[in-house]
Amino acid sequence: MAKVEKKPHKEMTPPVKSAPKPHILLVTAIAANELESCDFSFEITHEIVSPYDDVEKIRSIDRRRKDYGFDPVSAVDESSGKSALFAAHVDKRLVGFALIVESWNGMAEIAEIAVDRNARGQGVGMILLGAAEEWAQEQGFRFIRLETQSTNPAACQAICSCRIQVGRF
Repeated sequence: MAKVEKKPHKEMTPPVKSAPKPHILLVTAIAANELESCDFSFEITHEIVSPYDDVEKIRSIDRRRKDYGFDPVSAVDESSGKSALFAAHVDKRLVGFALIVESWNGMAEIAEIAVDRNARGQGVGMILLGAAEEWAQEQGFRFIRLETQSTNPAACQAICSCRIQVGRF
């Protein structure tokens, strides 16, 4: 039987680092070399325990590294409705992005959100979420959908901390 931990693991709740506030821009594309200069991967060491109703209730799992092949430009091109791509920069260096699109069901969906490994714990993700939320409200969307995985407790905890209701399916 797996051991269930109630307190967050230190990797999941990094201390807030003193850093300049990122500059958020609404862009039409992000250059490939900017994306390649970032490390959007993360270590998977814990997962939220089913039935996923408490994001602080986690258990250890075998360590592995997760790295998505992000291509926000093609995602914008594939969107059937409204979309917005936000890029976060610190000192003219890309540190994250968020892509929000109109979903098939008429909801706004945060299709992609990523923060460079070296910029995590500095509020970049929260600022990107705020920009996406503001855009969705301006466009008249009543709901925003965001999906993450139970093997990314840090993201789940961050999402819960900013008034987003976590559901499960």
